[in-house]
Amino acid sequence: MHTNMNFESMRQRKSIMTRHADKRGAQRGINRQQVELIRAFGARAHDGRGGVRCLMTREVVERLTSALGHSQKLDGLIGAYIVVSAEDDATVITTGHRHH
Repeated sequence: MHTNMNFESMRQRKSIMTRHADKRGAQRGINRQQVELIRAFGARAHDGRGGVRCLMTREVVERLTSALGHSQKLDGLIGAYIVVSAEDDATVITTGHRHH
């Protein structure tokens, strides 16, 4: 698993949400701004089904907190993830929260 900290290049291409991702995001309380943060900074790992999971681990959120300052909104992202297409990381397939 690695972390993609190249936010500037990702900002050039906004996320494209599938209908499924939009629906799941609404159900799970993950908005588009959070999707962009997760996509830019989440720890990445192939999901074995043609997608790449971007996960907001505690470590990722701690690094963001040290750079941006403490925020309950950032704390609330621990465990949140998105799955993007392995072929086009701008296409968000789904969103969710990892259960511990």
